Amino acid sequence: MKKLFLTVLSVVMLLCLTACSSGFLSDGDIMNVTEEQNPTVTINLEYDPEDGGGKREVELVFELYYSKAPSTVTNFVQLINKEYYNNKIVHYATGNGGDTSELEYISAGQYYYDDEGDLVNDSVGYQIKGEFQSNQWDANDLTHTPGALAMDRLSGSGAVFDSAASAFYIVLNENVERDGNYCVFGNIVSSSVTLDGEQLGTAEGLHNQFLNDMLNIDNSGTETTKDGKTTVQNMPAFTITITSVTVDTHGIDYDSAKVAKV
Repeated sequence: MKKLFLTVLSVVMLLCLTACSSGFLSDGDIMNVTEEQNPTVTINLEYDPEDGGGKREVELVFELYYSKAPSTVTNFVQLINKEYYNNKIVHYATGNGGDTSELEYISAGQYYYDDEGDLVNDSVGYQIKGEFQSNQWDANDLTHTPGALAMDRLSGSGAVFDSAASAFYIVLNENVERDGNYCVFGNIVSSSVTLDGEQLGTAEGLHNQFLNDMLNIDNSGTETTKDGKTTVQNMPAFTITITSVTVDTHGIDYDSAKVAKV
């Protein structure tokens, strides 16, 4: 009887250890959020590519999918509510500037320029679990289509799967190689562009003016942070600033919700 008890206890402990070591949110930590209650996020950008066309003010509206990536969405909303993303810059663009067949996405949400014009790495001081299929999170089947919103992380596999924190990227060109390997957690609903004060209209998906501006970025910039610890490569030649990020949570309280941190 004692041997049977110890065997059962060992199995229970093993199952508990397996569940706990996964690090993802448990069923009890996941809120009941319907599709109609998915958060709506508005990201406002400002930039001047110095192409003679004038200053652009861009509004991007995204729907976030809580059921696909509950911890990621919660972390993103909490950072928005803290106004963390305000004045951050687009710090990275993939591919060769002007080559639309190679440029894939733009990354933002980690760096900003201080009052002296120096680049600052504003780390949040933690990392979150990567909610995507190759990291054993099967609920997320979202893909990298143009206008998708995803979490940036260190490249590679294994431990770096859980290296996302605050930085995110916006997909410009479809990238199937990243599907299931990075956490997509939102998608574009609509966007609008104001050019030197003149409204160019609202579009479903990514506005053509914004998309063309991003696809033709000269991403040859390289800059080292003020503390000398980080060198950022593939930076846009002109500064793209996040002026504000707001969220409509449709009555759901994300500030008290749990985030799976590592």
